[in-house]
Amino acid sequence: MRELREILAAFAGLCDAGEAGVLASVVRVGGSTYRRPGARMLVLPGGESLGLISGGCLEGDLLEHARDVGESGRPRLLHYDSSDAGDEIWGLGLGCAGAVDVWLERVSAERPGPLGWLADWTARRCGGAIATALGGPQLGARRALEAGGALQGKLAGQDAALARALAEGRGGVSRNDGGRDAIARGGGAPGAVPRAGEIESDAVWIEIARPPLRLAVFGAGPDAAPLLRIARELGWDALVVDHRAAFAKPERFPGAEVLHCEAARAVRAARVCAETHCVVMTHHYPSDRTLLRDLLRSEAPYIAALGPKQRTEQLLAELRAGELHAELGDAPQARLFAPAGLDIGADSPEQIALAIAAEVQAVAASRSGGWLRERSGPIHDAAA
Repeated sequence: MRELREILAAFAGLCDAGEAGVLASVVRVGGSTYRRPGARMLVLPGGESLGLISGGCLEGDLLEHARDVGESGRPRLLHYDSSDAGDEIWGLGLGCAGAVDVWLERVSAERPGPLGWLADWTARRCGGAIATALGGPQLGARRALEAGGALQGKLAGQDAALARALAEGRGGVSRNDGGRDAIARGGGAPGAVPRAGEIESDAVWIEIARPPLRLAVFGAGPDAAPLLRIARELGWDALVVDHRAAFAKPERFPGAEVLHCEAARAVRAARVCAETHCVVMTHHYPSDRTLLRDLLRSEAPYIAALGPKQRTEQLLAELRAGELHAELGDAPQARLFAPAGLDIGADSPEQIALAIAAEVQAVAASRSGGWLRERSGPIHDAAA
């Protein structure tokens, strides 16, 4: 999400200056690849770029194609394939046994491509689905469906597909009946500048755009600062709440929203909802008890508490015997993670912050946080 924010900020600068750039978007992958569909790179007029669509092996070639797209204004769909055993000699040496399709288009204030919707949705913390025609008579046309139901754009025949993709949370590339992909692979002598194959396709790419992950930290002590710094690096929307005025100071947490209020009002003031991942770290037992009570009554999908497991169990026992007797019962709380963080041997505040941030990411992605080497299926989900 940080990468997207940087691209959106750079694009806003282009629009203010009356200039155009070229946007590269990964639309389809096969096999093992470094990035997934939705990864983007913005090429600026001077040839500089922001974002990555690979581990660095495709960017140089894409800059050459971006220059052509910027001059002609005609979008282009490129195909890179490293599954061939001879790719190290004849191709780009991707280093991954996979294939990548990249969509290139010129973007400006008059024709923002998907960036107009993405900027608006990011600012309003909502999501949606965007359909892009990668070929055929509607080449480059788009249709967008906001999560609230509003439809925009001129691409015909995609409303039902957009609604279905948004409901399922899965995008992808679909083919119209009778369509074909004609792939012309690049080549040349060793040492020559490699070129990607250009595809003629009538495919439509549907992308799912989600709002930034939201993190609420309850407790603005010194150990909260590393966690908020990591959240900023990841591009998360973050806020920190504390009942102590000396701690709840905006200058201590650059890039985060800072709230000063008592624990009894903190969860409501933080606007905790079904998208808010929460960490309780006040180190103040009465405050933690109040916060845990209100968070367990909320829709938060992730509630973490610092401190020993025995301490949290004692807090839960008191809540079960008191205010939350009817709600909690004896069932374990699947949303509650205590002690907070993945088991990585963390000890220092920075290490603990890393463990918590990794756990938040794992929960948000519906992953267990285990070793990738022990994962039996693909590293990435089938759809981005």
